[in-house]
Amino acid sequence: MNNRCKRAGLGLALLVLVGCATPTRQQGIDSVDSLVASRLRPGIEAPSGEREAAALQARVDELLAGPLTLERAVSVALLANPRVQAEYAQLGIARGDLIDASRLSNPRIGWVREKNDGSRTYTQSLSRDFTESLLLPAQKRISGAEYQRVQRIVAAAVLDLATEVEIAWFEALAAQQVAAMRGAVAKAASLSAQLAGRFHEAGNMPRLKLLLEQSAASEAAIEARRAEAASRSVRARLASLLGQRSSVRWALPDTLAAPPPGRYIEAKLLQRAERERLDLAAAIRERDLRQDALDLATRWRWLGAFELGVERETEGGDVRVRGLEASIEVPIFQQGQAAIARAKAELEAADARLNELRIAIDNEIALAVERVEVERQIAEDYRTILLPQREGIVDGTQREVNFMFEGAFELLRVKQEQYAAYQAYLEAVRDYWVARAELRRAVGGPLPDDDEAFEPTVGVEAVLPGAEAPSEHHHHGKQGEK
Repeated sequence: MNNRCKRAGLGLALLVLVGCATPTRQQGIDSVDSLVASRLRPGIEAPSGEREAAALQARVDELLAGPLTLERAVSVALLANPRVQAEYAQLGIARGDLIDASRLSNPRIGWVREKNDGSRTYTQSLSRDFTESLLLPAQKRISGAEYQRVQRIVAAAVLDLATEVEIAWFEALAAQQVAAMRGAVAKAASLSAQLAGRFHEAGNMPRLKLLLEQSAASEAAIEARRAEAASRSVRARLASLLGQRSSVRWALPDTLAAPPPGRYIEAKLLQRAERERLDLAAAIRERDLRQDALDLATRWRWLGAFELGVERETEGGDVRVRGLEASIEVPIFQQGQAAIARAKAELEAADARLNELRIAIDNEIALAVERVEVERQIAEDYRTILLPQREGIVDGTQREVNFMFEGAFELLRVKQEQYAAYQAYLEAVRDYWVARAELRRAVGGPLPDDDEAFEPTVGVEAVLPGAEAPSEHHHHGKQGEK
């Protein structure tokens, strides 16, 4: 019996050692980092595991010190946004479940003292359920797959944050550009009103024309304050996504990039989404998990609880009984029907969720491609048709005013319409880049032309020739399909 006990103990220890081989915390973090890095647009610094707080802050400060490009903004958010840490914490919960599933439960020790006719009897027992030992490899396999599924869900959440940052960045840059334009218009209108005041005092301008100039300056100042407030609002939202207080100073570039030509091919993006979408990969893995769980429940349906132990009884210091005890559940009334039914239902639900997600991805990409194309065409129409038309109207009206065929009021009206058209152009460009970010989210990874650079938008000098032109970016887009 001693030899059998030793062999049983050795086998038990071997099982425990095998079960202990679970991935470390850092391995889980590295896996998520790798999934995220492979799906970010070029130039973004992906998360790189855990860092010391001081080193992390130093890197964030370094990124914020220069112009906050889109790539820098997303990099800062991935390093500093607390949501990222919260998402990574989900790994710890899943890893805890994996550790549980990889280890045998503890044995039970029993101890009984009996008193009979002045003598005392002591019974000690050691037992454990060996059913789970048979199921341990399968349970560990299922838990390991679940751990990998959670890694994909966490990585998808991090990429979702990157998309939010990208959208907020474009909104902040567009609002800043509109505010700059409105500020320049207000400054020019104010100077014009001051000049008109001096002309009026010298008797060279009627009071009606002076009031027109002054009211135009007042309206321009109101529009400038409104645009500035809108800019501060979206900038504060971007700061929250970056994990920074709004009081932290950072500078955005001067201008948005103009939408590039070319239309995305939906079929190619669908193929890319099949490879890149992490929520789809997680759903596929969940479906496989449920199938594995159903196979396990079916295969072991006749297996009931099987308990094995040793017992030792002593009386007055003498050992009376010593031996093995075993008990096994007889599957008369229960043959695993409940577990099988539950596993089948969970598999059906996982199948349905997977099909629903595939349909949603198809529709998301189709809609996103269409929206990108619509916004691109709208922005292009503003740039090539409407803005030149408005510019021509202002020039023509100015000539009419010079020859006294039109009044100053008409000139102010067409200028206001030109400013409004330019603002609408900037907002159309913003909407294009927001639509493009949504398309990237639908695809689940970089777009085919993400590594290209693009021309800047039309500068404010198009509507206000005296205004200072923003700094230029010399980039070249690509014609044709993507």
